[in-house]
Parts: sequence; C-alpha cells; structure tokens
Amino acid sequence: MARELVAHEGAAAAVDDAHEDDGRSIVLALQDETHTLGNALRDVMWSHPHVQLASYTQEHPSSQEILLRCQTNGAVSAEQGVVEALHIMQQMLRHMGSTMEAAAADWQAGQQGEQQQRQQEQDGGGRGSQAADGEAEAMEEDS
Repeated sequence: MARELVAHEGAAAAVDDAHEDDGRSIVLALQDETHTLGNALRDVMWSHPHVQLASYTQEHPSSQEILLRCQTNGAVSAEQGVVEALHIMQQMLRHMGSTMEAAAADWQAGQQGEQQQRQQEQDGGGRGSQAADGEAEAMEEDS
C-alpha cells in the first residue's frame, strides 16, 4: 500500500510501504525528477551521520521518475533522514544562490567601472587635444 509524503507545497512523493523495515529503510518514487535531483540528494544523504545507505535509480532514460532509497542505523527513521537531507540541501542551495548573486553584482559593478573608465579616457583624450588646439591658437595670436 502506498502513501504520499509531502515535502513542501506542490511536491509529493509516493512512499512504498512494502519497502519499509521498522522505519529504518524507505523507497520514495519522486515524480517529474531526474538524475539532477537524485545525484544531489544522494550525496547530501550520505553526509548524514545516521544514514547507512543512500541511492537512487531511474528505471529508463525517458522516465521522469526516480526511486530514492534511504536506510538509517535506527537512531532516526529513514523518512526523517530524507527530510533532514532535504533541509540541508535547501540551505546549501540558498547559500549558493546568494553567493552567485553577490558575485554577479560584483562582476556587473566591475564592468560598469571599466566602461566608465574607458569613457573618461575617451573624453579626456578629446579634451586634451582641444586644450592643445586652444593653446596653439593662443600662441599664434600672441605672435
């Protein structure tokens, strides 16, 4: 018998109860997901101190479903291990997003600074030749 695990609004995974073993093992069928999420979530689950096994499979390359498996040592349930891994991954992605935004803002500010410097050099070069022309005209008038 399958039940539904909802991680956040709009996201759901079917949980196959036949694969649960005293709460220490769980298999989740994640719809509309591929290797991108499977790989990342598996790696984060492996960093959990109570997770003994973390894996995923995709039945067929054209399938948009992955089967995610988690097994713990019993200190936490497998479901709790997956949820904690999702929270860790969410924190990592938020940090990565803010770091990328800051780097993009720094790069953009650098680009604008370089553009302003080039503009000043072009304007300054034009003013310098105008000033030299003015001085030459003044010398001609004095002579």
